[in-house]
Amino acid sequence: MGKRIGEIIRTIRFKLLASLLLLLAVSIGVSLFGIWNYERDRYREIAESEARRAAQTVEQSLRQAMLINDWGMIRRSVVDIYQIVAPTNLGIISNSGKVLVSGDPAMEGRIYDRNREPECAACHLNPGIPPRESATFLTTAAGPILRNVIKLKNSAECQICHGAEQQNLGILFYDAPFSEIFAMLQTVLTRTLLTGTATFLLVTVVLSLIIRRYVHRPLQQLEEGFNHAGRGDFDYWVEVEAEGEIQDMAVQFNVMSQAVKRSFAEIKRKNWETEQLYAFVRRLSSETEWNKLRRMIIDLLYETFQAQRIGLLLRREHQEGIWTEISWREEGDRRHQNREHLLPPPSGELPGWLELAWAHWRAVPHGNAAFSADSTIAMASLSTHSVSLGLICLQRRSDHPFGEMDKKLLTALGEQIEIALANARLYRLAITDGLTGLYSKRYCQTAIGKFLEKHAVNPGRVFSVLMLDLDHFKRVNDTHGHQVGDQVLTQLAELIRQGLRQDDIACRYGGEEFIVLVTSGIQTATQVAERICRSVDEHIFHCAGGLELRNTISIGVASFPDHGPTADQII
Repeated sequence: MGKRIGEIIRTIRFKLLASLLLLLAVSIGVSLFGIWNYERDRYREIAESEARRAAQTVEQSLRQAMLINDWGMIRRSVVDIYQIVAPTNLGIISNSGKVLVSGDPAMEGRIYDRNREPECAACHLNPGIPPRESATFLTTAAGPILRNVIKLKNSAECQICHGAEQQNLGILFYDAPFSEIFAMLQTVLTRTLLTGTATFLLVTVVLSLIIRRYVHRPLQQLEEGFNHAGRGDFDYWVEVEAEGEIQDMAVQFNVMSQAVKRSFAEIKRKNWETEQLYAFVRRLSSETEWNKLRRMIIDLLYETFQAQRIGLLLRREHQEGIWTEISWREEGDRRHQNREHLLPPPSGELPGWLELAWAHWRAVPHGNAAFSADSTIAMASLSTHSVSLGLICLQRRSDHPFGEMDKKLLTALGEQIEIALANARLYRLAITDGLTGLYSKRYCQTAIGKFLEKHAVNPGRVFSVLMLDLDHFKRVNDTHGHQVGDQVLTQLAELIRQGLRQDDIACRYGGEEFIVLVTSGIQTATQVAERICRSVDEHIFHCAGGLELRNTISIGVASFPDHGPTADQII
């Protein structure tokens, strides 16, 4: 509860309302106090004026009786007047302070000491000095009264009976009751307070509604906007039910929110690009073997861009000319399709989208990434040091085209792929046989060593070795020359490459001897060997000068560790 009260006290609405109400209360209080003082003084002045005129009227009505010194008539006149104006009292006091005549018979004969009596001391402040006031308020048992005092001066007509040296002959007092006036003033005060309180409450309610409507609610709407923005919801649109500065603040907040949204989107895009590029480069840098890198590039592009089709066309130098290695993968199929062509293949040999990619590459071997009009097809040429390496082709569905982020990322990734392919190309030149393009004997020994290491970690992993030897190859060299022999070996290497699976490794072991490492047991290895045998038996070796030859091949198969505990024994 205390926490809730503290939260309310800290709100702008409470502080603003409390400040205004405090100012209002002070204003109303000062106004009421001024009205009360004015009304009180005004009523008092009116009452005093009325009492003074009444006293003067009484004094004039008694003057004739006093001039003839007829005290009987004076007493009767006082009694008659008292009966008319009761409870107002009047009477005459001699210079010695004795009440000679009074409407209240109990007061007759009373003697007032002007220096001691409280009723007299209110005006006679200093002995011997005449009082400044001719009227004063007195508090009596009957209530407050206003005592008016009129000096009975010794005028010329009075000197018939009184000596001329005597200035005052006495005083006429006229007591006007003020109970009703005070009751009326109290009623005025009460009504003024009630009116002020009602006004204060009414103004409080009106101010509260106004502040709530035009200040608190718009500020709450702005606060809600900031809360949404703080949670990252920059699509929240603030609409305030107010005009003026608060509406301007809401408009500026919406503008700021959209600007922050764009900035966050840009930062998010850059972070996404950086993360994707970093992950891509990190995985690319982990592989330098040409065939594995080729498959890795296709898989990474497939995962990164979620494309429907991915194609990779790579340039491979060969003694016979420039071959093109074509690899592709399609949505819903984890397999990688591979083809190699010296010249553009006949129509229908490749999917239509790859034929279009080949045509584009031949037309634009160098250049930036190009996109179709609907941004569903992307083609990025790969080159290094003005040497064409290949082409990337990506195709998306019509409902998922390439966006600006994808286009920028593809350009950045293309540069990293170029570097990886260039490095792999140099590495391939170092580990492959220059004539056949198959791996070298040294690489074969390295690959066998890796197979043995994997077997040591996982004894269930086995591999097989195929030793291939072209039958009567010496006769070919002796009869037709070494140039024809090289052509036969080159075509044989291509037959071997086409008869292998993706993870199998083909190497030139020396002369006409080849070795194939199969990542399976003896049964699969035997099937691979039989497939290669059939392809060689059925192949016609086309050589220079229109020479056509046929030949056969012998293949030995052994499996590790079934046929030997070491690589040398298996070979």
